[in-house]
Amino acid sequence: MRTPLIFLAAVLWALAPLSAQASPGAPGQAPGKDAKALRAFFAAECVRCHGADGSALGPDGKRLKGQDFTNPKEMAEKQDAKLANTVLKGIFFGKVMPSFKGKLTEAEALAMVTEVVRKAEKGKAIQP
Repeated sequence: MRTPLIFLAAVLWALAPLSAQASPGAPGQAPGKDAKALRAFFAAECVRCHGADGSALGPDGKRLKGQDFTNPKEMAEKQDAKLANTVLKGIFFGKVMPSFKGKLTEAEALAMVTEVVRKAEKGKAIQP
C-alpha cells in the first residue's frame, strides 16, 4: 500500500516545478496576468468605487471618497509599492475597500498600479 503512495508523491514532486513556473510575458509584467487581464480585473472589481475611467465617479466612489487615479497631482504623491499594498490589503479591514490578496499576487498588484491605475485618463474608460 505504501508503494503507490510513494510513487504518487514522487510524481507530484517531479511535476511541482512545472506548475510553479510563471507564464512567460514581457519584462516588467505580472507573471500571471497581462495588462489586458488586469484591465478586465479592474472593470470587474474596481469600477463600482473608482469609476470606469478611474476618476472615482462610480456609484460608491463619491460616497466612500474613492481615490481618483486621473488626478495627476494626487497620484504624483503616491508610491507604486504603497498603492499595490493597498490593493492587496484593502482599507479598514475590507469595509471601505476589499482586499484582493486572494485574487492577485504581489507582482500582479504592482502591475495593476503601473499598467492600469497610472495610465487612467479622465473620461476614457479602462477596458480590456
